[in-house]
Amino acid sequence: VAVGRQLAAAGFQRLVLFNAHGGQIGLLQVAARELRAAAPALAVLPCFVWSGPGGLAELIPEPERSEGLHAGLAETSLMLHLRPELVGPLPPADGQRGGTPPAGWSLEGAVPTAWMTRELSASGVIGDPREASATLGGQLAETLVHGWCVLLDALLASDWPQCG
Repeated sequence: VAVGRQLAAAGFQRLVLFNAHGGQIGLLQVAARELRAAAPALAVLPCFVWSGPGGLAELIPEPERSEGLHAGLAETSLMLHLRPELVGPLPPADGQRGGTPPAGWSLEGAVPTAWMTRELSASGVIGDPREASATLGGQLAETLVHGWCVLLDALLASDWPQCG
C-alpha cells in the first residue's frame, strides 16, 4: 500500500497488481481496496494471473484446474519451462486431505472456502505435479503472456477505470 501511495504521488494513474499464487488473491484484493481508498486518483486492478487469459482450460484438465493451487501440474510445468534447475524431485501427490467439495463449491472460485495449506497437504503440494512437463509449461507461458498482453493492450487503449 505504501508503494502504491508513492506511485500515485508520482502521477501514476493505474496500477495493475498480479498474483499467481493460490490462496492469496483475496489478500491482494483487500490491499487493492485499501490502496484505492488511500489514493483516490489511482486506479488499482488486482489480477490473478491464472484467471485472465482464455485458453488455459484446454491446457489444464480437471480436477487440476480447480484443485491444483500450489506446485501442481500447471505451476510445476511452468517452472520446468522457465527455470528447470529450481524444480526438485517431485513429491508424491498426497491428496486433498480436506475432501472433495460438493457440486458448485471449490477452494477458490465463485463459491470458495477459506483454507490453510497444512489442512490440505502434508507436503505443501496442492494438486498433482506428476504429469508436469516443460512442453506444457511452454504452452502455458505462451498462453499467459499472449492473453495478458491482449488484456493490457486493451486497458492501455482505454480510459477505464476513471478515478478521481
